[in-house]
Amino acid sequence: MQHPNFFKGQLKYLILKALHKAPMHGYMLMKSISESCMNLWKPTSGSLYPALEELKEEKSIQVKSAEIGGRKKKIYFITEAGKEKFHLISKDVDFLEKKFLEFYSSHEFARYSCDDFLYLAGIMRRFLDREILVYKGVLLEFAFLMKNGKLPAKGEKEAKDALLVFLKKIKKINGSAK
Repeated sequence: MQHPNFFKGQLKYLILKALHKAPMHGYMLMKSISESCMNLWKPTSGSLYPALEELKEEKSIQVKSAEIGGRKKKIYFITEAGKEKFHLISKDVDFLEKKFLEFYSSHEFARYSCDDFLYLAGIMRRFLDREILVYKGVLLEFAFLMKNGKLPAKGEKEAKDALLVFLKKIKKINGSAK
């Protein structure tokens, strides 16, 4: 079963990631992207080639013709601008991709689909939309302080404890619904 929702939104990044490893023609790109998504999703030619054109217009990739196996093929190469773009977004995307794949491949979560995962993200967004707008500065400041090692250990522990209290309440709600 393929779950396109998560990976489809990352197609241009996945193309840059594949081309960062080596130049490729279209079919090789589709195969490389599918493998990097644990074969949960494979881009179609209808999504791949328009994304390649956009990346070409952005000067993130170049195209050259080559003869492979007696056939002319377009070979896609990442440019310096494409490498810069790739490096800018790769840290965040790689982290999210890794966490998603860990979640999806975990035996504990085997009964849940990608759609369940995305639905959870939607619930969190719906529940917190207004609050996020009001408290986004607070959350960003918290993340900034924590990232830069300026958050006291006590503050980090309090945040973790508050999150655990929340998760225990959700677990209790789940239990009452069964």
